[in-house]
Amino acid sequence: MRRERLRDYAILLAVSALLTLPNLGATSLWDVDEGVNAEAAREMRDNDTWIIPTFNYELRTAKPVMLYWVQRASYAAFGVSEWSARLPSALAALFAVLLTYELGRRMFDRPTGLLAGVVLASAFEFCMLAHAATPDAVLLLFTVLTYYLFWTRHENDSRKWWVPTAAACGLAVLTKGPVGVALPGLVFLLYFAWNRELRRLLDRKILVAALVFVLVAGPWYGLVTSETRGAWARAFFERENFQRFTTPMENHRGPFFYHAAALLVLFAPWSVFLPAAVWYGVKGTRRAEPTPPSPFPGKEGGEGRSSPPASLEPLSSPGGLSPPSFPGKGDGGLGSSPRPFRFLICWFAAYLVFFSAAATKLPNYMLPVYPVLAVLTARFLERWRTGALTLPRWIMPAAVAALVLTGTATAAGLLVAGDAVKLLPPGSRVFPGAERWAILGVVPLVAAVLMALAIRTNDRSRFVRTMAVGAVAFTALAAAFPPLAIDAQKAPRELVRESGVADPSRDVRLAHFDWFQPSVVFYARREVANIESADSAAWFFAVPTPGYLFVPAKTWEQHVEAKVWVPTRVVARHHDFYRNCEVLVVTNDVTAVAGR
Repeated sequence: MRRERLRDYAILLAVSALLTLPNLGATSLWDVDEGVNAEAAREMRDNDTWIIPTFNYELRTAKPVMLYWVQRASYAAFGVSEWSARLPSALAALFAVLLTYELGRRMFDRPTGLLAGVVLASAFEFCMLAHAATPDAVLLLFTVLTYYLFWTRHENDSRKWWVPTAAACGLAVLTKGPVGVALPGLVFLLYFAWNRELRRLLDRKILVAALVFVLVAGPWYGLVTSETRGAWARAFFERENFQRFTTPMENHRGPFFYHAAALLVLFAPWSVFLPAAVWYGVKGTRRAEPTPPSPFPGKEGGEGRSSPPASLEPLSSPGGLSPPSFPGKGDGGLGSSPRPFRFLICWFAAYLVFFSAAATKLPNYMLPVYPVLAVLTARFLERWRTGALTLPRWIMPAAVAALVLTGTATAAGLLVAGDAVKLLPPGSRVFPGAERWAILGVVPLVAAVLMALAIRTNDRSRFVRTMAVGAVAFTALAAAFPPLAIDAQKAPRELVRESGVADPSRDVRLAHFDWFQPSVVFYARREVANIESADSAAWFFAVPTPGYLFVPAKTWEQHVEAKVWVPTRVVARHHDFYRNCEVLVVTNDVTAVAGR
């Protein structure tokens, strides 16, 4: 058993490395979030502080401190770079995958756990956020840890879950704020209410748990509030939490079904099974006792455990995906209990309803439910594979058809984005070079063909293996290579390199007018002042100390250039896809050499 778990870990480590490490640091930082977070951690390191986060040398109140701490540790170990800024997210994603495996194994069995880990690692949005210098992957790690500690310690009326769960919530609150404790609390409340066990929340251990939570999360919140005289706390709790929930911030709005629709796209390629997986997960919440399975294959859905037919070898056979299941401990001692499904559905529903009700909507808000969807998808496929669940005949062919649509949409989207297929109106954002990666759409198409053949021969194990291999290959390639074409259209890193303003030996001033991306500060390693008018931009060049102004070409030519009375020159220019415009770096240092 121990060797089999080690083998599972090795598989998941290999899959996670394949999905996250290639080209992790190849692209420049993505604005706005990556630029702000990476620079805030760098400034904390330069300022030798673990308490007060700043960006562009001003107080940063948008997020708590955990991400900056782990990025600072990464900078100390590997130097300041895009790679080291993103490494904490990649490592957090890896540990989240392993915890999801353990959760699925404890809830159900080892094949479910292993497949759940693969599903999570190869879900598109999860993989993309594992490449991002944002707090999302770190929050997900502590969220999964919270629920794993609860699940493995609450059985048989045990009270052992209180303290470790509170500690994990404290880490989550240090990462993202109140949602790190409020939403787990809601999930536990719903779960105990569903099982008619609300009395378990009326426990004196809640006082100990509260103390542990405060000891984990409280010191930093207390120190940053004290050292900023309450400025950080007021801005964070009022603007970044209350106002973000009640008012669309930065125009990030959407209808109530925004997150449900986004999941169908961003959980790809596994979203082809998502409606069925959630549906049968909900059905599992109503099952108190196992029912005899139908003869295999049949037309009625048997819910009990049954042996697979002789034609279905275990997924752990040579070339297979997962090891055979074991009853008892592998099922978390719950057998066919509805409790695992109830817990997963409470977890999913609480986050979906909460963030759907929030006024501000962003796709990454739903990342904490991805482990739920991974486990539900894995359990759905494993039960179908072994014959414990018989589906209507149309479901799996429909999933294969949806996979064909995924591949076709991917190829078409990249061809249009690269302007190889001219469907966009003139002046639209295009990314030359993206069209060459339209071949990625072939991966889901090939997988779909092989899966269709597996359905015809009733080889369900091959069906699941093919899907897993295809998903890993598709998501790994999509995460590593198409972003390079987009990166060529990003301006900050190239503007700083060409203008030479990052040279620490030079005494220069930097400013921006009518254009700004936070990663400019990260690459320049200097404060970049904000200029609010064309007249102020003209006066910027009147100071003898060399000044460098980041400004859109049209703004410079139409509003600023004629007002400047000292000699200037353009030392860098680059297209910026965010604003879809040409950006210049203009200086009054006429001796400056571009690209120094």
